[in-house]
Amino acid sequence: MKKGDLKRAQILDAAERLFFEKGYDRTSVQDILDALGMSKGGFYHYFDSKESVLRSVSERRAETRFEKLSSELYGVRRSPVERLNLLLGMANLFEAEDVRFAALMLRLCYVEGDASMRDHQRRILLDRLAPYVADVIDEGVRDGSFHARHPMEVGRLLLLLALDTDEEACRMLAAEPDNPDAAIGMLELLNAWRDAAENLIGAPYGSVRLFDAAKMVGDWQAAAALMKE
Repeated sequence: MKKGDLKRAQILDAAERLFFEKGYDRTSVQDILDALGMSKGGFYHYFDSKESVLRSVSERRAETRFEKLSSELYGVRRSPVERLNLLLGMANLFEAEDVRFAALMLRLCYVEGDASMRDHQRRILLDRLAPYVADVIDEGVRDGSFHARHPMEVGRLLLLLALDTDEEACRMLAAEPDNPDAAIGMLELLNAWRDAAENLIGAPYGSVRLFDAAKMVGDWQAAAALMKE
């Protein structure tokens, strides 16, 4: 790793740790500098603001997940339905490997209403996932798993619907983090999404999945607890 890349990674590591420990709002650029013993000039050589650091943290996490996804998609033999479900899981904040990051994004994007960061997250996922989803649907059409005349366009529509559903679930959590009945509303939303998704691509009933329901409820509870800290 080049010296500049190493220094940039060190800034991201320190900032991410502070965001988790103190919260994004309570972390200042000076806190990051103090943690690294770095000058302001050194920091601003790589980033122009705290927000740009968080964007880069988010992008790095997404890149790590996509690297893992590639091996899961193509490392073993999977059906088009199985591949599609893996891809759709990437669009779900609750499936993030680190619940601390999910809690951070929930607070920032849905409790505090940072539309810019929310749109940034959405754009990363849409741009990276859309080609994969289109390829998988095309594969499924060819082997009879799916039925769609325009795989590329339908794949993008399916992904947009998944992202919208995930955003709505996050809004429900942010609005009522202490209400256990909110989980019921999320599961009803999930079921409605699944029906729409399967009709859109002509998939068998019950085959397409966005959330793992049990994991979603557990992560929802863990994220809600972290949001209170």
